[in-house]
Amino acid sequence: MMEEKQLFEDIMNGIIFQAESVSTSLTVEDKAKITKAGANAFAIGLEKVTKDKHYRIRKTGENPHLADSILVQNTNIDGIKDGNSTVGWDYTKSRVGHLIENGTRFPMYSKKGTKYRKGGQVAITSDPFVSTYRDSMEAQVAMFSAEAEVFSEILKKKGAE
Repeated sequence: MMEEKQLFEDIMNGIIFQAESVSTSLTVEDKAKITKAGANAFAIGLEKVTKDKHYRIRKTGENPHLADSILVQNTNIDGIKDGNSTVGWDYTKSRVGHLIENGTRFPMYSKKGTKYRKGGQVAITSDPFVSTYRDSMEAQVAMFSAEAEVFSEILKKKGAE
């Protein structure tokens, strides 16, 4: 009975050692490769959703459409390379996205069509397309599968199972 406990303990310690050696020994560059793959998958999906919901065919000149100006950055939000990746827009486009995502206040007209006494600009009704897509199963599966593919390549290079 004592040998079986020892054998079980050795097996469990071996599993823990393998899991820790794979998960905790990733370098910042490896983590960045993994998260960049997920960020690219998210950016492709976000571009598709933005085009489906908020795209007008118009001459944009030097100011591209919101869907055409999605940026993927292989650093965190502060620009520090720590293994995280970010997806979004530059400052001017992020303001447009924010207004669409959250809407604006102070409508000029009520839902019934009557004019408010002290109405402001015409309100934009919110459409949380970014957060809805981010929380959707489609986005989660796309990001996870892209990250898993890169992670398995990294493990193959390291010689892990």
